[in-house]
Amino acid sequence: MKNKEGIPETGSNQQGTPIDQSHQTNKKIVVTREGSDKDLLPQVLKADQGVNDIDFDALRLPPSGQVVVKKDLSIIPVRKPKKTEYFRKRPGKEWVIDLPLYEDEDGETYLVGPVCLDFLNDQGLIRPARIHTLIVHGSGVLLLSWVGLPDADGKHNSYNRSREEAYRKAETEWVRISANKALGGYDVWKPETQLPEPEWPTPPNTLKEALSIAFKGRFINEPAHPIINRLKGRL
Repeated sequence: MKNKEGIPETGSNQQGTPIDQSHQTNKKIVVTREGSDKDLLPQVLKADQGVNDIDFDALRLPPSGQVVVKKDLSIIPVRKPKKTEYFRKRPGKEWVIDLPLYEDEDGETYLVGPVCLDFLNDQGLIRPARIHTLIVHGSGVLLLSWVGLPDADGKHNSYNRSREEAYRKAETEWVRISANKALGGYDVWKPETQLPEPEWPTPPNTLKEALSIAFKGRFINEPAHPIINRLKGRL
């Protein structure tokens, strides 16, 4: 049966299956979702408990704001500091040593042992050098940096002499160096702000240990070494 607007009426006089309006009104639709709030509660409590157990004093950054991570050094470069690097020199005679070195055409430095020393010296290829232990600001990279020693007559290259002087200053203050051709030596620059004191990595605990790391695979001390073979024409 339709009303005046032509819409079927839903009353009890309508033919067909009657609709239980009271049942429809009271029916609740329950939506179940995976991971309800009740399920998350134990996880939240557990997370809060974990945060409460953190030792925040142990996470406190040093005054410099840098995160210091202790690592086991497997590589120690043998080179001069770059002209953009501020560095310090490790004080103490135990961190300086004079050694015979060989430098190939690519600038790679080798330590020379007694077995091959005379041959390379006769070839005029030995560089008597003083090795210093340095550390670079910011990166914390540890370097072994060598400076040529005076020759047999006591003559010292002006570049080597000025770099030795810069390394002496670096025992107590941060410096960086850049070559000055007009001067025939190195300009020494100091930072405008006070930088924190260096934190020297351990290991190495001794210079011997640092040398062993730096010259690993670069030690000429056998007659059949590839460099000796090449120089003798054993191709």
